[in-house]
Amino acid sequence: MKGTLYYGNRDIRIEEIDEPILKNGEAKIRVDYCGICATDIEEYLYGPNAISSTPPHPLTGISTPIVIGHELTGTVVETYNTHTEITPGQRVVINGILSCKKCNWCKSGNPQQCPVSGSVGFAANGGLAEFISWPISHIIPLPNNVPSLEAALTEPAAVAAHAVDKGMVTAGNTVAVVGTGTVGILAMQIAKSRGAKVIAIDTRQLSLKTAAELNADETILADDPHIETRLKDISNGPGPDVVIDAAGTSDTPKNCIKFVREGGRVVVVAIYIDTTNLDFNSIVTTEKEIIGCNSYTKDDVEEVVKLLSNGQLKTKPLISGIIGLDDVLDIGFKKMLEPQKDIFRLLVSPSLG
Repeated sequence: MKGTLYYGNRDIRIEEIDEPILKNGEAKIRVDYCGICATDIEEYLYGPNAISSTPPHPLTGISTPIVIGHELTGTVVETYNTHTEITPGQRVVINGILSCKKCNWCKSGNPQQCPVSGSVGFAANGGLAEFISWPISHIIPLPNNVPSLEAALTEPAAVAAHAVDKGMVTAGNTVAVVGTGTVGILAMQIAKSRGAKVIAIDTRQLSLKTAAELNADETILADDPHIETRLKDISNGPGPDVVIDAAGTSDTPKNCIKFVREGGRVVVVAIYIDTTNLDFNSIVTTEKEIIGCNSYTKDDVEEVVKLLSNGQLKTKPLISGIIGLDDVLDIGFKKMLEPQKDIFRLLVSPSLG
């Protein structure tokens, strides 16, 4: 089969590789779609960071070269366990987080905090290939009314759901999302599904236009000189209850702290390339909270599937194109590397070659 292998910094190759051989408790999945994420681009440019290289990953034993791709949906073709509700022919998404299942974090329901956790496409072969094997316990079937194409963004939506959870968003809250790319717009919709008023903030008119089409209550350009005043006006005085940083520039954490009301919460969900300086006195004196958000849980994946099924989460407007495996580098990565991108997510369909 064809696969997209990460060998190292700026070294990714499309190669013929063996199809996965199942172990007990695993399923073989034919990949229908897999997204190219900004994290894949960051690993290409600056890695290996999250990708297991040397030494091999402590949980999976896998190291480079590794098949990348962590945003996938597919169809089960084979299982190595007859006592399971997952059967060949089912369309599925996955919980892509693997953990030890033994530590305090795993036992408390936070496997994403496990010291040896790893994820698909980073610590185990991922979805930019024709087939993948994955633990049956980490597979979630799709309802009949959720198309595989729209389910392809389940993984970034699960990250967004986790960020909304971390912010403890409830009905009546005002939530500002800074950075309305794919994860930001998904977080916006999930916050709205919980009854929040949502403000979208971005530097790109394309992002704000899409946010408005997906029912953002307000949109603001990030360089608006009156942004803090506008946020207070929209929230009837104090500022947003929760601000989610899905942009990840050196300035956005400082801005998010300025934007949120006293006693409010800032959730940082982006991956940061540059460091930032923070005035901690401004946090101490206002009792604002800064909350880190790492990946997601199986519960988040299941919530996303329900939201897709009931129509509260729309992903199709965020799909900017579909390419084949042969085009991952020349088209997919090339587009994602452009300084001014006019896209959200590019999906790869291995069936296109």
